[in-house]
Amino acid sequence: MIALHSFFEHTSDAVFGTDKNRCIRFWNKGCEDLLGLSPQQAMGRPCAELLCGEDLHGNKVCGADCPIANFFDAQAPNNDFDLVLQSRKINPVVVNVGSYYIPESDQKDNDDIRVFHSMRAVNCHQLIKRLSNNSCKEEMGNEKINKLSKREYEILRILPSGVVTKDIANQLDISPATVRNHVKNIFAKLEVRSRAEAVTYAIHQGIM
Repeated sequence: MIALHSFFEHTSDAVFGTDKNRCIRFWNKGCEDLLGLSPQQAMGRPCAELLCGEDLHGNKVCGADCPIANFFDAQAPNNDFDLVLQSRKINPVVVNVGSYYIPESDQKDNDDIRVFHSMRAVNCHQLIKRLSNNSCKEEMGNEKINKLSKREYEILRILPSGVVTKDIANQLDISPATVRNHVKNIFAKLEVRSRAEAVTYAIHQGIM
């Protein structure tokens, strides 16, 4: 963990770390330069409160029910994602976010960092390409989403809460086996391999 602290302290990317309560426990100079907040101003505060991020479609991502953070209890999404952040220094800035999960075996205390998030600003040229690509992907993505049955779509919307199969079954008054079949169908139709990937995909499509 100390080696990671040292590495992220000196990287050119903006990097922050959060504990299991999603409060800031690490905030490097890159974050200070990007968002205009010093470590003293950031430490101990919820990350959602500082970032207030939205996706490229204007949908709020950061919040108490952050669909990405919910999955770090079990597994971390593999894909990076884009956020539009409010900065105290400049106009809203688009960043690409990557997340790095720290296994519990490497966490010594309750307030130890659970996840490191790196943020790299996206320049105008990259943003235009992203928006262009997203426009094409959105059409393809909508086709995949439209393949979902009403029940599958309902379950997909529940997944970000991090509830287990049994809880989903109780909530919808169906059997756990039926839930598992629906989730399997969701994976196949969205062409993903895990719940985390399904939620990340849904976020990118703006349905979360």
